[in-house]
Amino acid sequence: MFINKYRKAREKNNSILVVGLDSDIDKIPKRFKGILEFNEHIVHETADLVCAYKINIAFYEKLGWKGYKVMEETIELIKQSTNVPIILDAKRGDIGNTAKAYAEAYFEKLKVDSVTVNPYMGRDAIIPFLEKGHAFILLLTSNKSADEIEVPVYSRVLELSKELEFAYPKKVGIVVGATKEEFIGEISDKSGNLPWLIPGIGAQGGNPEILRSLKGKDVMVNVSRAIIFAEDVKKSAEKFKELLTKYYFD
Repeated sequence: MFINKYRKAREKNNSILVVGLDSDIDKIPKRFKGILEFNEHIVHETADLVCAYKINIAFYEKLGWKGYKVMEETIELIKQSTNVPIILDAKRGDIGNTAKAYAEAYFEKLKVDSVTVNPYMGRDAIIPFLEKGHAFILLLTSNKSADEIEVPVYSRVLELSKELEFAYPKKVGIVVGATKEEFIGEISDKSGNLPWLIPGIGAQGGNPEILRSLKGKDVMVNVSRAIIFAEDVKKSAEKFKELLTKYYFD
C-alpha cells in the first residue's frame, strides 16, 4: 500500500522530499547517453534522501514508444535500487472504460504506487484508479492560471476527496501547491488525514514556511528541476532535505 511504503521511507530517510524525474531530453547534460542513464545518476545520488520519486509522464511520452520504454526501465530501476514509492504524474481525468484502462496500464503494467488524477469530470474519473491503487487528486496546483478554475471549486474537490477517502481508506491524497500559501491553513484544517503532495517549492518559489502548519500530516514535497538539473545533484537534494526538515520535523 502506497501510504505505508511512504511512511517507511520517510522514517528511514528522515525526509519528506520527493524528487521529480522531469527528465527532459533537451535539458539533460551531454555527458549522459540518454534519459535512463541520467535517471540512474539521479537515483544513485538521492535514494537515501527521499521519501518518494515522482515521474512526470510527459517527458517520456513525447519521445514515443522509446520514451515509454525508458519510463518502464526507470520504474524498474527505482524498484531494484530502493524501497521508496513511485508516483506517476499523469494528471489523467476520464470516465468509464477509459479511466479503467489508464488505471490498469499504470497499476498493473507499470506497477507504480500512486497516480495523479484530475477531478474535473467528477468521481467517475477517479474511482477506477482507487479500485486499483492510490491516487493524488489535483486540488490547488502551483501554476498561476490555476486561479481561473481551481480556486472557485477547490472546496468542493476537497469535500469529494474526503468522501472518496471514506469509501476507499488510505487510497486518496491531495495535490496542493506551495505557491497557494493563502489557502494552506484552511485546507489543513479541513483535510483531515488526507496525505498531501506539494509541488512549487524550488524553481517556482513556494514558501517552505507552509510546512509548519502541516506537522503531523503525511506530507510529500516535490522538487524537480532545482535538483535534477543542478550542477551537484546530491548537494542540492541535501540542501532541500535540510530545508524541509527545518520546517516540518523541527
